[in-house]
Amino acid sequence: MQHRFTATTFLVAGGLLVWMADFVFVYVFAALACARGFDDASLLGLPVVPLTTVLASSLAGAITVAIVRRGYLMQRRESDEHTRFIGFVAWAGGALALVALVLLIMPALVVRLNVC
Repeated sequence: MQHRFTATTFLVAGGLLVWMADFVFVYVFAALACARGFDDASLLGLPVVPLTTVLASSLAGAITVAIVRRGYLMQRRESDEHTRFIGFVAWAGGALALVALVLLIMPALVVRLNVC
């Protein structure tokens, strides 16, 4: 089976890239909220910074689950050892990213902190 370099690279690193983008977004948004003075703002009765953290991380989690599923299916269904290895690395990297996303979202769900 022929593997395209760009598609394979994004599949293998996809979970970690999604986690990194979510991490940067969450912390930049919190920093901007502090700098601009809307850290105490609320939307629908919920504080805006934890709400944004939960929503962004949930979206990132859904994307990462799709990557993990794709890697898992590649690992299980393909007979070519290179394709199975690519699937395993995509699955394992995505699973690691899911753990990191859970760790990123936990403070927003558990602790009521003053962000600034």
